[in-house]
Amino acid sequence: MREVPGFFRLATSDLKRRPLRTCLALLGIALSTALLLGTLSLHAGYVRALDSTIDRMGYQVLVTAKGCPYEAASLMMRGENVPMYIDEPIFDAILADPDVLEATRIFMQSMKSEQQLGSLVFMGVDDQYLRLKAYISLQRGKWFTGEHAPEAILGYNAANTMGLDLGDKIPVGQSRTPLTIVGVFDRTGTQEDGMIFMPLRFSQELFDKKAKLTAVGVRLKNLELLQGFVRRMFELPQVQPVTMTQFRDTIMEFVGTSRLLLLLSALVAAVIGSLGVLNAMTMSVAERMREFGVMKAVGASARNIFLLTILETGCLGILGGLLGIGITAAAGIGIESLLRTYVPFAPPGRLVFLGPLHIAGCLAASILLAILAGIYPALRAARVRPAQVFREAA
Repeated sequence: MREVPGFFRLATSDLKRRPLRTCLALLGIALSTALLLGTLSLHAGYVRALDSTIDRMGYQVLVTAKGCPYEAASLMMRGENVPMYIDEPIFDAILADPDVLEATRIFMQSMKSEQQLGSLVFMGVDDQYLRLKAYISLQRGKWFTGEHAPEAILGYNAANTMGLDLGDKIPVGQSRTPLTIVGVFDRTGTQEDGMIFMPLRFSQELFDKKAKLTAVGVRLKNLELLQGFVRRMFELPQVQPVTMTQFRDTIMEFVGTSRLLLLLSALVAAVIGSLGVLNAMTMSVAERMREFGVMKAVGASARNIFLLTILETGCLGILGGLLGIGITAAAGIGIESLLRTYVPFAPPGRLVFLGPLHIAGCLAASILLAILAGIYPALRAARVRPAQVFREAA
């Protein structure tokens, strides 16, 4: 045990002899670790964010107009405008289904803000919407006074961004109809935080879409009735159902393909990183053959020299792994921004989740990678013969 501190000092001191070579080897390990950890963390975070969003939607089936149901579901989850409408009488047919426990009508429309705040997303809802969305509550104010009232309730983020409060008015639509703010919702952590809610009837009239709906959210009496309900919905004109589990599975197939490509990239980066360690340690051993010969001459065994070289590569693996973890943690926000820009199905919430198991696993992988790359140089150092080294030096 007394030899261990000395081994560590000797191993780390040699890494300082050639700082540029050491830094290049560390960078190779760090990049491969960062890519692997980033891939695993992104997948874990994406699944968590998607599951959280689906769980909070309050319904198991989303009935939309015929078209691409997954695109419609994605747009709904992100609070964007769905360019497809269904006739409102369809809602009565859905509500009359014997397996339906509750259903809510949804009308969504977006328009550009005059205050350069991007697009404002308006959602026309009925009273049932608030009952289905059990996690939504009013922070202050009250619910709408009527279906045709020119009133609005702001999501938490919308209220803060627009700088509006109870009693303020905002002009909306081509007619510049003033909406009176009657309430502000508490923070939910979902897309609802950025929306402006209005009474369903008023929103349909405001955007000239009378008796039109964007979607119908449905909660069933029992999930075992799901398949029969979906089959009956396909028989109705104009509409098609998409279950939240189907939506999740479809999105995860897409994410799984991307994850496989990223893992292959991480494998290539790991090979490149191991070659960098192999090159650095081979050159280091070649430069220190006389030193190893002296160590053997004064009593060091082949095992001691082998372990010393392996310890040096292990230090490279630890430092490179920690650097890679730091790179992933620092780049997390930037990765999320890129995903939300280029990935069409990015759910709200944190998309990069650095779990302790992933961190520990990637750190262990980086150490193992470095040790495997250092086996050949370590064996070469352990086989050194003092007499031959001194003869060549002379």
